[in-house]
Amino acid sequence: MKRMPLLSFLIGVLSPIPLVFMAFMMMFYSPQTSLPVLLPSFVGYGGIMLAFIGGINWILTMQKPVILLDNDVSTIDKTRLFTAIIPCIFAELAIIFTANQKWILALILLMIGFATTLFLERNAYLPAEQPPGYRAIRWLTTLIIQICLFGAIIFRVPW
Repeated sequence: MKRMPLLSFLIGVLSPIPLVFMAFMMMFYSPQTSLPVLLPSFVGYGGIMLAFIGGINWILTMQKPVILLDNDVSTIDKTRLFTAIIPCIFAELAIIFTANQKWILALILLMIGFATTLFLERNAYLPAEQPPGYRAIRWLTTLIIQICLFGAIIFRVPW
């Protein structure tokens, strides 16, 4: 498989910056500002990122697999489709919980969604089937996003 283009790599690595920025803002702004304005934006952007990862997996699913460990191609295809759909479901549920002011549930769903997607990707594809560097970007961005989500839970979610 071809190398990942530099622009794609940079966009992937820099994509969590708005979440980091909003997480820092939530730490220093009052709850009256951070809850009604920042937290919905924070969850919305996190949901968009999670759904975008699902879209990447959808594209990878539509491509013919390069290497198959299993002779049962339909099982592999189902696992990969599941990997493409799960992030969108978690993102949508998080946005619904945010709209109903269930902040902690929304953030926890995003945390679970990012972790689950990373785990499913790891088990659905061989490293040779994904662009070189993709897994490193996914681990790095998922770690940064998880720290931001955890920080939002600690600092600004009303218990």
